Amino acid sequence: MMISFLDRLCEIQAQHQTRVCVGLDPDPDKLPVLKGSLREQLIRFASDIVERTAPYACCYKPNLAFWQSCEAEPELAKLISFIQSEVCLPVILDAKYGDIGNTAEKYAVAAFERFGADAVTLNAYLGTDTLAPWLRWGAAKGLYVLSHTSNKGAAKFQEDCVGGGKPLFVYLAHEVAALQTEESTRIGFVMGATFPGQIKFLGTDNPIWRPAEIPLLIPGVGSQGGELLETVRYARTYPFVINSSRGIIHASSEADFAEVAGQRACELRDQINAALEQTA
Repeated sequence: MMISFLDRLCEIQAQHQTRVCVGLDPDPDKLPVLKGSLREQLIRFASDIVERTAPYACCYKPNLAFWQSCEAEPELAKLISFIQSEVCLPVILDAKYGDIGNTAEKYAVAAFERFGADAVTLNAYLGTDTLAPWLRWGAAKGLYVLSHTSNKGAAKFQEDCVGGGKPLFVYLAHEVAALQTEESTRIGFVMGATFPGQIKFLGTDNPIWRPAEIPLLIPGVGSQGGELLETVRYARTYPFVINSSRGIIHASSEADFAEVAGQRACELRDQINAALEQTA
């Protein structure tokens, strides 16, 4: 029987007691000294990071731009396969795709077939029809739709009130969540840790909103300055993951880079678990 993306994620979180998502966004300027071409260095670096952080992670999130900019798409596909086969954890492809019709269909094929991702980030501010091609992939795949992002300029547009007096990010989340069926791809949302209080408004005036069925991907902790305790306070009723990229993978640029990354991932796991206990 096929297990849904959400069920698999929750099962891993319960078994390993972790909500850590490790972002695999390697910056060539911050790599340690490694042998081989840049593309070979990228996959060696990322694979070593995965091996050391896997005990503390529930999923991984490679950002497509960091791999595309180095012409390393084949290496990214290999890395995703490595994560799935060797450490048996799901992979969220961070691409923020946002298009319609045939173009969106091709993006979905790229994400789920070419790269083999388990889930993907999407931008639905173009309209809910951007999601139609993605919803056909079934519950084994996951979608994380941008709602309230972590960048400093997010509030200018996303917190403006629209139909019914709801902030735009809430209105979008409600419209998008209504598209999901039992057979469709699982839908979750991206909510930035730099605006932790906004998480509590997601289900505002929505009687059918079920937090336990809505996964959240929360970036912005670490280098972007997100507040962990408040984030956990408002996210705890959701199956959330907290992503850290630079704070883990580039914590060291020396030969001990993978070991230090493992330490940082362990520290973040412990901090999140402590926050869960503190806000219980």
